[in-house]
Amino acid sequence: MDSISTFVCKSRFSTSVENLFQFHESSLGFDSLVGSVPGIEVLKKPKSLAVNEMAIMKIPIVPLVKVKWIAKHTLYEKNRIFQDIQVQGPFKVFIHSHKFQSEAENSILEDKIEFKAAFPFISKFIVAFLLRQQFKNRHKITAQALGVEFQTLACGLSKT
Repeated sequence: MDSISTFVCKSRFSTSVENLFQFHESSLGFDSLVGSVPGIEVLKKPKSLAVNEMAIMKIPIVPLVKVKWIAKHTLYEKNRIFQDIQVQGPFKVFIHSHKFQSEAENSILEDKIEFKAAFPFISKFIVAFLLRQQFKNRHKITAQALGVEFQTLACGLSKT
């Protein structure tokens, strides 16, 4: 039986939760973060992070092969969390939770992805490697866009 894998990338940013969340709500956030992945073709951007909004993209899975990915927002609590799930795409399961937390003068962003890959044992490690690269870069882009410092606290497959 193949189980769901959990990937977590967690960073501390030298800004408020409100500022960090606002970046993710802005079109600049979507454009710069999704645009940071080579080969993605955005067919439809979500209008907001509201529940039931959808993003439709074509994503590369191997050179010269793209598949349609449809992601739907399923949870939204301003300055706390938003979540999207894959409705159609290359995974059996893909749930992405974006969690925001205040910490003194800073804020913590945790990207948690629960996924079940097509070929679980081998592809889970390939997916985790690619997610690690992508989310370390996304957190760096977020910090640069906000003009703040950031520190990666954890980024990889979670044991829990």
